[in-house]
Amino acid sequence: MMELYIHYTALPEGKDLPDVVEELNEALEDGGAVSGGEAGRIDLELEDERANPKYAQMAVKAYLQRVAFPKDTTVEIGGMEIGVYE
Repeated sequence: MMELYIHYTALPEGKDLPDVVEELNEALEDGGAVSGGEAGRIDLELEDERANPKYAQMAVKAYLQRVAFPKDTTVEIGGMEIGVYE
C-alpha cells in the first residue's frame, strides 16, 4: 500500500467532508480509497504500489480541480507535495 495525502485549508463551497470522501472513493474506483484523516488532511491508500501511482494521483488532482478546492490545496505522495493546480 502507498499513501497519498490531500492537504487543504477549506472544502469547496457546498461540500461537506462525507461528500468529498464518497466522491474521492468513486474517482479512485478500484485504485484506492480514503483511509482517514484529520483537520485539514484527507488520507488515501492506493491499492497496489507496483501499479503506477501516477494514475491515482492524476484522478485525485482532476477531482480536486473539478470541484474547485482552494488554490493552496496540495497532494502529498512519497514525501513530495504538489500543488493541485500545478
